[in-house]
Amino acid sequence: MSLECHNAFILHRRPYRETSQLVDLFCQDVGKVSLVYKGGRSSTRMKRGMAQAFTLLQVSYFGRGSLKTVKSIEAQTQVVPLQGDRLYIAMYINELLYRLLQAETACDGLFASYQKTLLAIAGEDDPQIALRNFELTLLETLGYGVNFEEDIYSGELIEAGFEYQYQQQAGFFAKQAIHQKQQIYKGEEILALACRDFSTPTVLKAAKRFCRQALAHLLGDKPLHSRTLFAVK
Repeated sequence: MSLECHNAFILHRRPYRETSQLVDLFCQDVGKVSLVYKGGRSSTRMKRGMAQAFTLLQVSYFGRGSLKTVKSIEAQTQVVPLQGDRLYIAMYINELLYRLLQAETACDGLFASYQKTLLAIAGEDDPQIALRNFELTLLETLGYGVNFEEDIYSGELIEAGFEYQYQQQAGFFAKQAIHQKQQIYKGEEILALACRDFSTPTVLKAAKRFCRQALAHLLGDKPLHSRTLFAVK
């Protein structure tokens, strides 16, 4: 029996048969993995809290197909303390990863970014900054990052004092006569996004709008369940 062992976080879980669970993990070295956790709903294991979300786990599993089987799950840290809006933001991030990551496809650097983001959400004064940083990292990791420094058509540098339009999956270009208001960004906002400077409310608001638009194409028409709990705008 070939056994794999990875650091991991739980992204999603649901009941399976009488006492088991189907668990989707975000693993450090192999990305998203789907597992059968036999006996995962038993009172003993639930009380031990071995399989809690937002806890760094060490998971060993076996199997050859797309659905593998858990051998063991051990918590390596305490659960990150998240309450209220901060908990809903973390749930939203988990749903993004669950929906957008390809099965068993390694994502260099994203696991460490996820860990850092959970701690920042729990501890920073404004968790929205950590959220926008992670969304931008996720887009870049998936290959959908955009150039915040140059006009995609003219190649000229984006400048403060001018307005630009956002084109889905492409980038920004000089504002045209015909445009949609929601697609317009000020040059200074775009340049702030380039260096991830969210120090002003105006830029943070622009970052929220950009991330929502950029992710919408990837998510499709199926709504995110976490948005029914908290309006991540």
